[in-house]
Amino acid sequence: MMTELRVGKFIVDPALFTKGFAKSHGPFACETSCCASGVFVDLKERDVIVGHKDGIKAHMDETQTTDDSRWFDDDIVDDQDFISGKTVGTQTHNDKCVFRRLDGRCSIQVYGQESGAGAWTYKPFYCIAFPVVVCDGVLTFDDYQQGSTRCCSIVDEHAAPLVDSCRDELEYILGKEGYEELLALRALYVAEGSK
Repeated sequence: MMTELRVGKFIVDPALFTKGFAKSHGPFACETSCCASGVFVDLKERDVIVGHKDGIKAHMDETQTTDDSRWFDDDIVDDQDFISGKTVGTQTHNDKCVFRRLDGRCSIQVYGQESGAGAWTYKPFYCIAFPVVVCDGVLTFDDYQQGSTRCCSIVDEHAAPLVDSCRDELEYILGKEGYEELLALRALYVAEGSK
């Protein structure tokens, strides 16, 4: 019997080892359609974004709203998968997340790059992690776009499993050591599954 798959505080969904993207599909070929409905962010992430609102606004285009009072929902939701245990959604404007530019790039990410802080410095955790997600403490694939996009739909017959094709996302969540632990867990899972 397979023991529970766990890395640090996360339970690991075996789909990360058994599913993957079809050839020449995956996050590297991002269609940015996941940005259509916005994202949930931790309250601390919201506060960081608001603290850098002038820089972010400078990297927005005419399809976005620079009215920062329209960037986030009013309702705060309890969710233990967020660092503070509380989350709020980003709003949409022109049928896309308020931070998505017409060219498909994220204003928050562009600001981070252009300011020299780094592309992911101010970007919300779940934007960086996608299509990987933490749901009720389980590290898994986010099926939000399954079947509607090529970049974020997984299949049984794949060139590489998610654990390989989502390396950057998984290293971001787990750290380098945690990712190495995940790879060791995969080897154990494969070995036990072949018995």
